[in-house]
Amino acid sequence: MFGDCFAGKAGIEVGGPSQVFSKKGIFPVYPLVGSLDNCNFSAATVWDGKVPAGCGYRFDPGKPAGRQYVAEATDMSGLSSNAYDFVLSSHMLEHTANPIRALLEWKRLLKEGGLLVLLLPDRELTFDHRRPVTPFAHLIDDYKANVAEDDLTHLPEILTLHDLARDPEAGGPEAFELRCLKNIENRCLHHHVFDMELAMSLVEYAGFRRKASESVAPHHLLLVAQK
Repeated sequence: MFGDCFAGKAGIEVGGPSQVFSKKGIFPVYPLVGSLDNCNFSAATVWDGKVPAGCGYRFDPGKPAGRQYVAEATDMSGLSSNAYDFVLSSHMLEHTANPIRALLEWKRLLKEGGLLVLLLPDRELTFDHRRPVTPFAHLIDDYKANVAEDDLTHLPEILTLHDLARDPEAGGPEAFELRCLKNIENRCLHHHVFDMELAMSLVEYAGFRRKASESVAPHHLLLVAQK
């Protein structure tokens, strides 16, 4: 449906690489793109190991490597405005304490008419299923207060309601709490919990026009929006 929007075009992924964007993924754009850069919060992550800055972002065996940036998703000031045709983000925004600020930063990177492809976890089908959906007003308050990535406002709720039975890699309660307390280092926390209504409200608040949205097995909320 959106293939022509990515064929030969230049984009950036925040987080990743992500299986969902690969040839056999649910939104297989990697084989189509002309070039793809990446941005991660650190030069080493629990998901991808070492990701040093420079020319080495490997996302598809048939494509040249893109440039790897190391920066917060909410402050990518080292990257030029209006530089990319699309932004990809898979299961990353829930790890951001200030998602509106992140979305506004990603919009800055996009050319006019550029696309945002956003995937979020469907709470009903993940370890967040006991947690309430975050109120939209709370996310606006976080943005206005310029909440930073060291925020642990939601930690008590997470420790109480996170379903460890659905998250075996987190270990037992003590190991999970220790990991959570070190979130500024590992970014494993899901600060906020989304449903489709909240996700749509977020992208619209950030000034995007929603183009498509759907729930996709096994546990994804997928939105495509345009600057």
